[in-house]
Amino acid sequence: MFDPRALSNNGENGLRRLVLVRLIVSTAVFGAAIALLQIENRPQSMAVLYGLLGVMYLSTGSAFLAWMRGADARALVRMLVAIDMAVLALIAHFSGGLQSYFAILYILPIIVAGEYFQVAGGLAASLAATWIYIIYAILEVGGAVRPPAGVWTAAGTPGIPAVILRGYLQIAVFILTGLASGYVSRRMQCKRAEIACKDSELRQMRLDTDSILRNMSSGLIVAGADGAVLTCNPAALSILGIPGGALAPGRTVSQLLPHMPQLAAELSAVVRSGAQLLRHEIEIVRTDGTAVPIGISISLLREESGKVKGVIAIFQDLTEVREMRERIRFADRMAAVGELSAAIAHEVRAPLASICGSIEMLRGELEDLSGDNAELMDLILRESDRLDRIITDFLEFARMRRPALAPTDIGKCIDDIALMLRNTPDISRRVTVRVEAEPRQERILADEEQVRQVFLNLGINACEAVEGKGTLTISSATVMRRLCELRPEEECIEVRFHNDGPVIPADVLPHVFEPFYTTKEGGTGLGLAIAARIVESHGGLIRVSSLPGEGTDFAVVLPVCCRPADGDGEESGYKEEEEAYETPLMSV
Repeated sequence: MFDPRALSNNGENGLRRLVLVRLIVSTAVFGAAIALLQIENRPQSMAVLYGLLGVMYLSTGSAFLAWMRGADARALVRMLVAIDMAVLALIAHFSGGLQSYFAILYILPIIVAGEYFQVAGGLAASLAATWIYIIYAILEVGGAVRPPAGVWTAAGTPGIPAVILRGYLQIAVFILTGLASGYVSRRMQCKRAEIACKDSELRQMRLDTDSILRNMSSGLIVAGADGAVLTCNPAALSILGIPGGALAPGRTVSQLLPHMPQLAAELSAVVRSGAQLLRHEIEIVRTDGTAVPIGISISLLREESGKVKGVIAIFQDLTEVREMRERIRFADRMAAVGELSAAIAHEVRAPLASICGSIEMLRGELEDLSGDNAELMDLILRESDRLDRIITDFLEFARMRRPALAPTDIGKCIDDIALMLRNTPDISRRVTVRVEAEPRQERILADEEQVRQVFLNLGINACEAVEGKGTLTISSATVMRRLCELRPEEECIEVRFHNDGPVIPADVLPHVFEPFYTTKEGGTGLGLAIAARIVESHGGLIRVSSLPGEGTDFAVVLPVCCRPADGDGEESGYKEEEEAYETPLMSV
């Protein structure tokens, strides 16, 4: 049996509509009947009609209240159809019986049954109306019932053939109405189901499209032929530095991007010329004054007919790519300089050793040196030692060996460096060294000796930066970090060296990792450069921040599964060594 709840007109709005229509039709039918009875001045029949009208109102209200309390809507509709047929039978009786003009109103409950129960319901209601009509006809023809006569019935007393013909026509109308209403209801249900299916598919397509646009890492702007912005995904707003509230409906590209005239001009130019712009780079300036390089391509948006509807701009933030290019260029320059300088340094070191040895011997033989001569001799020896240290550091920087990967306990490295700093006389008197490491640290694949060298360089630099008394805090944590634009987020260990000494000047901060750049008297400027190169050779990151009131913070991020930087593992022996350590992590 068909469940009427599947139809839209069996929902709350449908049942409300049925109740309202039933009340209106009942009032109209009984109103017409009562008006005619008043014309004939027949108060007895009018009282009956008033009673039947009350039955209609009472049944309608009762059914609605029962449905509001959770009664089965299908059973309520059946009850109302049955009541309607009984009431129509009484109206037909009191308005002329077989000759009543109101007998045709049987089609109303048949239509309702067909609408709510489709073909089966319409056919069942039409058969019920047919049997009611047949039984009443037999009773009237047999004399068992006598309807009151009046001027509002067909003239004369019909014979048997007329009764049969009239009954045949009425029954045919009932059955055809039931079948037609049920068929129309089924077709409407199918159409509603198709519309609902298409609507669901459309909503799903919109959700999928919105999801794709929201989760795109590339920025996307779609503008109409009139310049109005149609779509702008979150990535585009983020890259361009535009607040979400600025994307009001109907805003043009020039209104949305008043501070980016080059981008707005390119979008407008593509619309005017109809020529697409392939991938190229431009630089935009956000509202906060930040310059951002972007790679952009602009295509035409066409309708099926080929007419240009607008433009589509897809772009990416190239800040990381540009930084990577600069690092690669810097590495290439340093590699070229290193090859040449290492050879020169090696050649300088041999005569320097001879000079230092000769000066030592000469000083031993000239025991009567005094005054300026003694000071000059000491100066030569000190500067010779300093020059030797510079050459040693430079050779270490220029000929950085490849990391020898092995499971390394970062927590132990931090504890050892902290212990070493605490027991250094010059440091322990002035600086308090604290360690705030996680209670449980993962082992990472790294070169333990090089990692200790990085931590020691950063620790010594941080302690030397403290004026008077201060604190060095070494902390570590496991984080998820994206180390490169071409790599996803991965598990890393982040180690921070924070001191509360004077901040690094803003003009010095960009150069702290450059070789031979130093602000310390007697420094070589290679300590931090060597540390940065070691971290990069492990595929990690090293960053520095220094803000007034917050101190200076050096952060080293090393991947748990080390992937050395490009070019560090070209030799087969190193690759085999790296692959040998691609094993599950071991907990400390």
